[in-house]
Formats: sequence, structure tokens, C-alpha cells
Amino acid sequence: WWTAEAQGYAGSSGDTPSPVSELPSVKSEATARAAPAFSASEEHTARLHFGKTYQVLSEVLAGHAAAFREATTCLDLGCAPGGFACRLLEEHPEARVFGVTLPVEAGGFPVLFQNERFEVHGCNLMDLDSPQDLECPDNVDLCFADAQDLARRTNPSNSQDVKGGRGRGGCATDKNSAGVRAACTSFGIWALTFQELLLGMGRLRAGGTFFFRFGWRGRGANEEAWYREATVLLLTLVSAHFAAIKTFKSEFSHQADSTFYVVASGFQREDYESAGLCAVLREAVDNIIACRRTQDLPKCLETLARYATMDRQRRVDELLEAVGRLRAIGVASRQHVEAGGRPNPEAALWISPIPFHLTLQRIRDRLQRFGKISNIRRRAHPVGVGADALVHFTQPAHAAAALQAILELGVLGENVVAQRLCD
Repeated sequence: WWTAEAQGYAGSSGDTPSPVSELPSVKSEATARAAPAFSASEEHTARLHFGKTYQVLSEVLAGHAAAFREATTCLDLGCAPGGFACRLLEEHPEARVFGVTLPVEAGGFPVLFQNERFEVHGCNLMDLDSPQDLECPDNVDLCFADAQDLARRTNPSNSQDVKGGRGRGGCATDKNSAGVRAACTSFGIWALTFQELLLGMGRLRAGGTFFFRFGWRGRGANEEAWYREATVLLLTLVSAHFAAIKTFKSEFSHQADSTFYVVASGFQREDYESAGLCAVLREAVDNIIACRRTQDLPKCLETLARYATMDRQRRVDELLEAVGRLRAIGVASRQHVEAGGRPNPEAALWISPIPFHLTLQRIRDRLQRFGKISNIRRRAHPVGVGADALVHFTQPAHAAAALQAILELGVLGENVVAQRLCD
């Protein structure tokens, strides 16, 4: 377990900071020697992610309070930067949270929350063979599973091979790299999700709650067959081992994207153990990592087909249809904002001067981490060197985060001045 000093925080043990704005600085002199090295930009990105996860759990607790009522012990898989743990300990101050995250020096996000009831273990989740490898004292009441495949974050060159056809990504052969290292890069998140099920369900007590993130594109009849079939197999497996499953889509963070969360409550541990599900999930993870073609993914999960009864498939179809409808509403709202003529001046940034080497795509690449960008306009100076840019975000909060990064972190370079259009 990492000590508070190793995580890089000041402050007395047991203090529960408020969301992002009041987080202790990870660059304080008192802890700089012990803290893993990461840049101001990485810290800023972590703070944004902290705010999103904190807000998501706040929304979930408001809508599904019963599923979290008995959460006295929690396992948080992919816990950095700590938004879930922070919000849970505000709701249940007596609870204990055991977190697992990829260390900063290996490419993971920094943990931005310290509390004497929050213990963090640094390792790659994919290196754990069984739930018993987790340094968690006992089975828990609640498991969070919101880890990300960081292969592209730590190995930008490991992108999909366009020549191989859509969804047939490049082969991740570097065994020393972070992330899942799946043969097909697009399967990294699938392997990681099943690994989280393997680890989390293995350490969940009977009656416990499992909360995990997944994605559904909601294309209706246009959805690719392999994607729908694999998603149904995953969710019917979960449905077979929990008394109730519900879906949740954040109005704050994930209105228009494919992300949604599953709240699975009432874990049926006896059924899990009698089915030998730990070994079944271990085989599924290994098969997904080795799989090279998207259409073969359902074959990697064929041992789960026994759980896909007609009744469960019908229930899963209803859940996915509801998620798809919510996403369609979010997409329509975003398109309405984008096509509505004059943008919200609070969600637009005026940036000047922009060096010539910063193309529209480079501006987008550097700023889209702070929120969704609807469009960018760039105008060259008629006299002198450089240009101006007007960047329209879909939400004022996203524009505010990008503005802070430009002014304080210099993400667009030195001597670049930015302000909100409304100012």
C-alpha cells in the first residue's frame, strides 16, 4: 500500500477535500521529493477527470441510493485520480476504500485524494491472475470498475492499422508497455472490462453492488452484429449473477458519447462460485487479448452463451434501447447547439496570437481533452505573423477548463493570450 507521502499529498490524514478546486497541490515542497514525477499538464488532466468521476457518482447516488446504502467496504479498480473514493467517503465517512491503479511512473494518472480510510495499491490490473492477488483484506460490499486502457496514452504510436481495415488494429507486441497489450488494439477495453469483472466479482460479498463503465453506440439496426452479440453476452452474464441491474448515463459528462454505467446490485455469490466463473472469466480475458479480428470477439465469449436466455436477452435489449435513446437526445441537443447560429459566448474562447504551425487539427488535439469542441475558426493576421482562433465548446464548463490550461499551463505555447468570448 502506498503511504500518503508516496501518493504526493500534504495535509492531515482524514481530511476530505472538496472537489477539484480545493484539492491539495501535488507540487508542494513538503511532498515533492516523495511524489512520482508528472507534469503540470498531467495534473490538470487528472483534476478534470477527478471532477467528472466525482460528479458522476454524485448523480448515481441521487438516483440509485439503495444500491450503495450498505457500502462499508469498497474496492476501487482503476481508482486514480480518486473522484469515486472522495465522493463515497463523503456519503459514508465510516467506509473503507481499497484502490488499485497504474502507478504514475508507469503511465497512470496521479491520485489526487488522500484520506486515512483510502488505501491505494499501485499495479497494472492486467498483471493480476486472480482476485486473490488483490491486496484487499476481505470481500467488500461495493466494487467500482472504471479503469481505462492506457496503451494509447503511454504508447501513442500504437494506433490502429488503417491498412488492416476498420477495427483490425495494430498488434501491441511491446510487453513492457502499459495498457492491456491486446493483439487488436480496439479490444483493449473489452479485455480490461472482463478483467475487472474477474477481479471485482471475486472479491464481492453476497448481496454486494458492482458499478462499472461500458459503452453502447446506440445505432439500432445499423449496429455491427459482433458488437451487439458481445455486448449482450457480457450483460446477460452480469444479469445472471445479480438480483437487479440498471443503467445510468450522466447528463453532466456523457450526454452525447457512448459511455454509460451499469449498477448491478444483489450479488449472488453462491451461483458465482458453483459455476466456477472465475476460471471462465480468466479464459475469456485471455481469448480477447489474443483475438485479432473484430468479428471473432463473440467466439472468445462462447462459454458465456449459457447465460443468454431469452428473458435475459429481452431485458438487456430494453436496457440498451434506453441507453441509445438517451444518447440520441444528447447528440440531438449538441447538434442543435452547433447549428443554432451564434454560439453561447460563455462556451467560446478567443485565442490570439496562434502561431502558424498550430493548425486547426493541432489546436483541436490539444484542447479537446478539456471538453467537446463543436467547431474551430482560424483567421490569419492581415499584417504580421500568426493568426487568431475562435474555439466553440459545447459547454461553458469545458471552455473554462481549456482557458485555465491555456493561461496557466501553456498548452498552446508561450505568449498565447485567451479569453472567453463573453469577456
